Amino acid sequence: MARSCLLYGLIISIHVCLAGCKTNYDRLPAFTDRKYLQAIVEIPAGTNQVIKYNAKKQEFENVTEQAIRYLPYPGNFGFIPSTRTPGEQAGDEQPIDIFVLAESQPSGTVLEVVPIGILFLERDGLPDPKIIAVPAKPTQQIIVAEDYATFLRKYPEIKEIITEWFRHANPSQKVRIIGWKNEKFAEDYIRRHLL
Repeated sequence: MARSCLLYGLIISIHVCLAGCKTNYDRLPAFTDRKYLQAIVEIPAGTNQVIKYNAKKQEFENVTEQAIRYLPYPGNFGFIPSTRTPGEQAGDEQPIDIFVLAESQPSGTVLEVVPIGILFLERDGLPDPKIIAVPAKPTQQIIVAEDYATFLRKYPEIKEIITEWFRHANPSQKVRIIGWKNEKFAEDYIRRHLL
């Protein structure tokens, strides 16, 4: 009886501790042990709602004043953990943005992905590159392309849709498309911005 009470108390204590623990998505490794890139989904494909990860609170928050008034997100939008790119001002650094071509994933989903390219654009005169990726797991892939050449050959219309979507997603900002680069350039860019 005493042992079962002790065991029950231990189980309750562990449950309470785990319930209070939050994942610091911002500090997860950029690459897994299996050498795949990790993507943290903030905004699921198919939504107009802007959801951002608040690293201080370790929570995903709906940013209602930034809702997309164009077409919903055609892919899962998020960030690459343990990366930083320069911001407008000192202390304004942000993780690298990533756009994962897959079925809709809930906010907070951590996916192993394969980068297939990078879209360089400027938003209000500031660089705002987007890594384009597909899930590493074949059962999660909706397109079959593990490099930029295959993506371009098999899915040129998807490239155009993504380009136009980013060009028009926020009419209040001036967006200039600079161009696309391949998966090797994307991976080099990520590695240059690792924490």
